[in-house]
Amino acid sequence: MKILSWTGAVAVAVAAGAFVFGGGAQAAESPSASSLVEDYSYPGAAQILAKDELKLIGGDGHIMFTKRINPLTEVQCQTTEIQVEQFVAGGSGWYYCFKTIGTTGVLTLEVPATYGVRSGANPLYVSADLSQGADPDPILVPANTPVGIYPGSGNEEPEAVLVEIRLA
Repeated sequence: MKILSWTGAVAVAVAAGAFVFGGGAQAAESPSASSLVEDYSYPGAAQILAKDELKLIGGDGHIMFTKRINPLTEVQCQTTEIQVEQFVAGGSGWYYCFKTIGTTGVLTLEVPATYGVRSGANPLYVSADLSQGADPDPILVPANTPVGIYPGSGNEEPEAVLVEIRLA
């Protein structure tokens, strides 16, 4: 077996690098080359909005929408999932279920008439906008606990628009 000298090995490595990177300029000039910049927009957001009436804006991929449940005909979301509870005129509503991956994560969304959130296996913070223009502080939702989100009182409908879920 023949061993290359140190200078011979460097020459081979340089030539290999030139070969690997030489075609890169042509690929970068190609109009069909994709960008590697992440914009954090939610994948499939338009389809989810059309099918489940849920506006998902963006996040880091650690909080993922799984399904919408009608609380009048189905059981709640799995206890390991985040459950967002939305009021719908007529006394009905929806539960939106989200699975989490890891212990950190963020999701921006818009859920009008949110009246409650139940965390999954991890504690989280939720932020909501109110119709009066107030900007309340984020609300801590302990692990496996339901918390009311400005549900209104008496015959008032919930006014909060849930805008962010952040794992604590």
